[in-house]
Amino acid sequence: METYKRAQSQELREIISEMSSGRLPLGTFLNPAPSCKLVPEGSSSGNYWIQNVGTGYASLEYCDMSRRCCNSTGGWMRVANLDMTDPTHHCPTGFRKITTPKRTCGRPGGGCSSTTYAVDGISYSRVCGKVKAYQSYSPEAFSPYYNNRARTIDDVYVDGVSLTHSQNPRKHIWTFANAVYEIYSNQNVCPCTKTDTRYTGVVPPFIGNDYFCDTGSRYAVTNQFYSEDPLWDGAGCGGTSTCCQFNNPPWFCKQLSQPTTDNIELRICSDQGWGNEDIAIEQIEIFVQ
Repeated sequence: METYKRAQSQELREIISEMSSGRLPLGTFLNPAPSCKLVPEGSSSGNYWIQNVGTGYASLEYCDMSRRCCNSTGGWMRVANLDMTDPTHHCPTGFRKITTPKRTCGRPGGGCSSTTYAVDGISYSRVCGKVKAYQSYSPEAFSPYYNNRARTIDDVYVDGVSLTHSQNPRKHIWTFANAVYEIYSNQNVCPCTKTDTRYTGVVPPFIGNDYFCDTGSRYAVTNQFYSEDPLWDGAGCGGTSTCCQFNNPPWFCKQLSQPTTDNIELRICSDQGWGNEDIAIEQIEIFVQ
């Protein structure tokens, strides 16, 4: 109720301001923009009213007008913004809060834990974003799929983070795989780890090349939280790895096959419990256009 009252007050202030000035700029309450991309060039980043063409209603959305992603500058609508280094941010419902050695979010148990980010019915065809996380114990990248190739995108196919839209089945956006280390060549390491040419891992065909893969442990793994080397940041790779160059992390860009108004689901997944392997998320940023 309090949120509704604040929204009403903001709407009223905007109406008064627009009527008194005699102008109706695009992206305001009385003249919502069709998308963040169509907010006038040169506008500052901030909250704008965006039109939902399906329902005819408008919603207040944060538009980043300066971000460059997917070879496009500005006009990105933010749908997810989590920064656990900020004490005012909290883990999404369904995730476990980790307090030490990093304030992060993990799974409460085995399998996948998910959260959904609403796009408020706004159409988009591109997704841009990043996830910053840390390795805990011994995740094994695409080993869950390697060990059971009947698994689909709806199953635990990776030790890491899965980003999807739609349901039944989910449709893939991006995968963030966490490998156990950078040594050896087996199903537990990243495909971009080139210790030798005998790599036997298998990347699920339904994700194609739309993934990052990284490890927080270069050598033999121990039962610890690897807080010194963040995952999927494009840094910290050893001499046997090309993972810091593959798909140019930390920001991903995904062009969808067709526009959609689907909400975006983020899952932290692993085929074992968090006492043996986990991925601890510190930051999430997701934008659509």
